[in-house]
Amino acid sequence: MFDVTWQIVASGIVSPEGPAVDRDGNIFLVSRWTGKVVQVTSEGVVHELVDTGGKPQSVALLPTGELLLADAKNHVLQRMTRQGELTTIASRVDGTSEEFLGPNDLVVGDDNVVYLTDPGLDLESPGQILRIELDSGAVTRLAIGVAFPNGITINEDGRWLYVAESATARVLRFELLDRGHHLGPAEVFIELDGHLPDGIAFDAEGRLLIACCGAGVLDVVASDGQLVASIPAGGPGCTNCVFGGDDFQTLYITEDEQQAVLKTRWPVPGQRAYSRSL
Repeated sequence: MFDVTWQIVASGIVSPEGPAVDRDGNIFLVSRWTGKVVQVTSEGVVHELVDTGGKPQSVALLPTGELLLADAKNHVLQRMTRQGELTTIASRVDGTSEEFLGPNDLVVGDDNVVYLTDPGLDLESPGQILRIELDSGAVTRLAIGVAFPNGITINEDGRWLYVAESATARVLRFELLDRGHHLGPAEVFIELDGHLPDGIAFDAEGRLLIACCGAGVLDVVASDGQLVASIPAGGPGCTNCVFGGDDFQTLYITEDEQQAVLKTRWPVPGQRAYSRSL
């Protein structure tokens, strides 16, 4: 079923991560260790959009065409135009003077709300999950003590928030309660036998795809939490995955060793709801 052949879309991007794809086939992503956000055109040409001076980790496209940017070193969630102009949405938890630890990945949920993993820069230190209202910039801490929360997404019916807990090699899920103002208790969705989960995305049949950095595989997990496949991901340093394309059936991954974005045709489309892509 998973007869996957990877094709390099673009290379020469140092530490690529956190991609999102628009309807015209443009890929937006970060070069996290150089501090840059870049665009790969539909023809495979790489353009630098902005140097943040920090450590950008991921982007997500908004319906306006603007991007959201999580930056770990600058401790912020920002909004970015396609011309590279940055404005800060939030950097502190409401009612405190505490800076974000170091944002990593994000998903845009219902009601114009962003759910953000905030692990910091130390794999051994506990992280948190934040809820941020884009309209007001209000920030609520939803969970603490998560062992390096990384990739994040929501299932199609909007009930469950899934989070890759990298330091424990497992994926957690939390029920979204009270329109996402609160989370239910953490449930272990899958333990990955030493594979380090990074970016995650659902396909249209409810399977969770997990980019396992270091193991060099894309783990595919059924909706009941059973591992159904571990697919070689084009290199050991696969960091994230996202769907895109006109029919949303092209799967893109970022891979550190080749400094590249790769793509393949997936057997079914990706889940459009709650994707970082449009």
